[in-house]
Amino acid sequence: MKRPVKPPSPSHNNADLLVWACYSAGGFERWLDVEELYLKAFELGPLRLSWRTRPDIPDYKKCAKALQELEDPKRSDHLGLFLKNGRYSRKLSDAGMNWCTSYAARLERLYGGGQVLPQLTSDSSRIVNQVEKSEAFEQFKLSKIASTETWLIAEAIQCLPDSSPSVWSASFDRVQAAAAVCSRDDVCEFIRKARERVSAEIRGV
Repeated sequence: MKRPVKPPSPSHNNADLLVWACYSAGGFERWLDVEELYLKAFELGPLRLSWRTRPDIPDYKKCAKALQELEDPKRSDHLGLFLKNGRYSRKLSDAGMNWCTSYAARLERLYGGGQVLPQLTSDSSRIVNQVEKSEAFEQFKLSKIASTETWLIAEAIQCLPDSSPSVWSASFDRVQAAAAVCSRDDVCEFIRKARERVSAEIRGV
């Protein structure tokens, strides 16, 4: 028996994100290639759908898995919201369109520009543990000041010292989100100060 479609969850999840991404990309009036759907979902929720080491790049496997779970007839409670035209084309059904418009305010609040948190998985703990083991964080615990050595901060958040500002920002966002999911205020504060330090150096202050 098909599960009834539920209202959007009050917390972030990939199924709701994909349906809202389809709506946001115009998938109620035209067929979308799944790659366009994935890119829109990544745009709305990059922290959930990015590479582990390159948070500025969408992970195709994560996106494809999310779609597969959404369309799984045995597990999904979103069945009937998408129409399928071959392997690579999707469109909202009338039910999908009605679902999006009925809950537009809630979906916009969750996925309309604020930070979409990553899934609470072992990845979140791994990211936080990586920061905890870093020399930059050890220094911060003692002094409450972010390191003046940019390469130490880069090592802590797993990016390269000569990364572009957008990669730095995405890396900080990824760690900060993981710390928030794990309720680690100390790591969040470290990231806030480290971000300020790196931003000042990039500006040449």
